[in-house]
Amino acid sequence: MDKEQQQIVMDSFFERFEQLHDELSQFWLDHIFLHWDWWIAAILTILPWIFWIFYHNKKSTHRLLYAGLFSIVIGMGFDYLGTSFGLWHYTGKVFPSFPAWSPFHFCLLPVSIMFLIQTKPHIAIWKKGIFFGLLTAFIGEPIFVWAGYYVMTGWTSIYSMPIYAALYMFCDWITNREAFELLSEQKASK
Repeated sequence: MDKEQQQIVMDSFFERFEQLHDELSQFWLDHIFLHWDWWIAAILTILPWIFWIFYHNKKSTHRLLYAGLFSIVIGMGFDYLGTSFGLWHYTGKVFPSFPAWSPFHFCLLPVSIMFLIQTKPHIAIWKKGIFFGLLTAFIGEPIFVWAGYYVMTGWTSIYSMPIYAALYMFCDWITNREAFELLSEQKASK
């Protein structure tokens, strides 16, 4: 297949994707937007950040946000793979988007990781990672399955536990790096 034929095939994939997104958006407007599950998802999108604003360690704001950003990026990457392979999907979306459920990936996951990082920092990272993995996989996921937001079609919580634990440990590790030099110090050393 030459480059021009590849372009035609790729264009048809994206046309179908756009059509599917239009159908999802219409379904979302008709059956999800402003219904009870949308309101709960909207609250779960806003409340974690309000909590974090008031209760985070102000001296570590940037380090914590850096870890939170990494949890979002890594979580979204895994989520894209899982939904692409048909292992799970979401309902009750705040926004008509593929594939992520924004209350979890942009709010609950990063805020809970950032809060746990700053809580009892003397506890070993691996212990807190296992705690986070167990809590998220065996309490958080089943609650969202029960509520109908998260539908596992080829996945079980036992698979999630080590992923959540590793994600937490990576984000905690990031916050403890001293690899950043102030830009003003870089200029002074030149």
